Amino acid sequence: MTTTGQRPAPTSDAPENLSLHDPRVVERMVAPVARRAVEIVRDMRPENALSRIVTPEVGTLLSRRAALTRRLRASTGYAPPQRLLVSGVRTCIVNEHTVEASCVLREPDRARFLAMRWELRHSGWRVTVLEIG
Repeated sequence: MTTTGQRPAPTSDAPENLSLHDPRVVERMVAPVARRAVEIVRDMRPENALSRIVTPEVGTLLSRRAALTRRLRASTGYAPPQRLLVSGVRTCIVNEHTVEASCVLREPDRARFLAMRWELRHSGWRVTVLEIG
């Protein structure tokens, strides 16, 4: 039972229930979202795989990059390696409504840097900025 003015603790690690009081919760959300984003860009996952977590602008960016990958694959036949390792997850709590995070995604033939900004919206936590290097 909670007293007036206190909110109950979140019961899951879903984006809607991120607790900024425990940075590990935020870090656990970064790795899977980063992995899925790169899988979308590499055209290994459907473009709408993150549609509930990202804003429409970020979704459009991912779709555009996936289309470029399809065109490259069609013209060269190149298929990227399937293995992705997420490491070096870092988070920065900007304020109670904003978190910035970064990580490194390692593939057998390259490494990518990924940065994202999570903002608390009326519908829950959403990735509003996503940069993939």
